[in-house]
Amino acid sequence: MEQLLSIQDIEEILSNNRDNPVFKYYGVRLMPTVKHSFKEVIAISDKHNLILIKGNEDTGNEHIRERHNFWSIKKYIVPDDNGGLRFQNQSRFPMEVAPIDYLKIADEIYSKENLIENNSHIMAEQFDLYIGEYLFDKPEKEKVKLLLYKGTKIVHSLFLARDSYNQKRTKKFPFARGKVQFRMKKGVEETFIPYYDVRTKLRYGISIQKYPSEDIEQIYLLIFNPKDYSHNNFIKLLERKLTYFQTKKHEEVTYQFNNLSEVEIYIMDIDYGIENGYLKLGNNDTSL
Repeated sequence: MEQLLSIQDIEEILSNNRDNPVFKYYGVRLMPTVKHSFKEVIAISDKHNLILIKGNEDTGNEHIRERHNFWSIKKYIVPDDNGGLRFQNQSRFPMEVAPIDYLKIADEIYSKENLIENNSHIMAEQFDLYIGEYLFDKPEKEKVKLLLYKGTKIVHSLFLARDSYNQKRTKKFPFARGKVQFRMKKGVEETFIPYYDVRTKLRYGISIQKYPSEDIEQIYLLIFNPKDYSHNNFIKLLERKLTYFQTKKHEEVTYQFNNLSEVEIYIMDIDYGIENGYLKLGNNDTSL
């Protein structure tokens, strides 16, 4: 169940936060901690005094950061048209946009001319919708939507109208890339890229196993049984010269966000074969 601001929450934010330094000094931004309530005001915009709260996964700063920050890896699962589930494609800001920029963008969108008077959205009674344009790093401006709690300047959400800056996904790919992991497996350094289904179960994995003394790395596709999610099969994709990165963080970001469509298309072919009985998974554990 969504945890949005109640009428009482809104009244509290508007009337009881005058001792908060962000109300007194422009440019001050509160760094929220786990001790702060989701209603805590963390910043006020310079131009129009828009209010940004700490929020949670459903509203405010945390909501925008988790759903629309370029670097977020959180996945959202929603019902599809056939009664099943699918991954929702949230629009992302350009990679250079940080949470500290949200209010600057919102200030540019907030104007009387950008208010949508006849908003047909099902939550129009709760939020005022503004649609305007903002110039990011492209020659042309992008449409941005700003949602404020009705009749207030409290920011509920802020996002691009299009997915221009999203990580490119393989068309109809039914899995989501999880967080890249580094681990030692049987004495071998491994970089592991997991892929999950809409039930958040591990279904496939790209395992990059490194042998620095030989200056090579071997790349395997790990296949997990959709019936019990056990690891029964693997396929060696290739062996190549060892890839070097400046830091582990650089390697993590590279594999987390780079285009891996070649392998993903192959995963789709394998999955189609398993689902339709063309490929049989072995009964014996052949894990590496």
